[in-house]
Amino acid sequence: MSQDIPEEDVSRILFHLQLPPSDFLPLPPLQFLRAYLHLLPPSLLEPFAIIPPKTRTLIPSIKRRRLIHSTTHPSFLTASQGRLRWPLLWERMGGDPFAPISESAEEEAAWAESSFMKGTAGNQQVRKLGGFLRLMEEEREAEDVRAAKRMERRLDQEGEEFEEESDEEEERFGANQRPQMAEDQQEVELAFEKRLLELFLDGLDTIDYSPIDFVDPPGGDPIAQRDAEDRYFDDEEPSQTPNGTTQGEGLRGREMMVDEDKTAQNGQGDYDY
Repeated sequence: MSQDIPEEDVSRILFHLQLPPSDFLPLPPLQFLRAYLHLLPPSLLEPFAIIPPKTRTLIPSIKRRRLIHSTTHPSFLTASQGRLRWPLLWERMGGDPFAPISESAEEEAAWAESSFMKGTAGNQQVRKLGGFLRLMEEEREAEDVRAAKRMERRLDQEGEEFEEESDEEEERFGANQRPQMAEDQQEVELAFEKRLLELFLDGLDTIDYSPIDFVDPPGGDPIAQRDAEDRYFDDEEPSQTPNGTTQGEGLRGREMMVDEDKTAQNGQGDYDY
């Protein structure tokens, strides 16, 4: 599998790590990535994108990076964007298949109103342009949703041969098996966003994982930092006290003496009750 990484990338990676030059990595890509993830800059980690995100989940540091990123509340983990990538999942969980258009379509129209040719806000032609851009974005999203549904059905049939469905077949399939819409859409959104988080952490989402997996979190990895601190103190030799004993030995000695005194007072054998 190491042959999948171009030789020029392998050379740059090995040179950066001061490893012996070679045309191939000394380890399979996944093992190599696990060993040297924190020593390589993002530009030299990009070639490892050949490893599927799901497989990269086996590296604890990468999964922690995803978890840390999720705490920044990225927009792709919101229901409004997630349902565009996972429309069938959204509907199966009781989501409204005719939910309002996403924010991106609104942003297209707002851009024309506020940023296109300053000083023309409210102009009829500008409003028409905004409506046109909004319509184009809605059509693009609708096509993306149809493609996403086909992808989800392929996942349902994973391991089986299939042919890509036409829109007519998709509509007929959906009409016969459309799930019921839940009354409490807010509750559906919360459950759906939780499921989105699980898909994201497991490397199963369709987003670009590289900017997350191959870049250190802005504040660093707190778990890795704590582990490094623990290793430092574990490896540190005990310091000597002024009287020449190793720090902690005096306390342990006093504890042993107290235990011996208690044994002498209580005596041997069974206790009397």
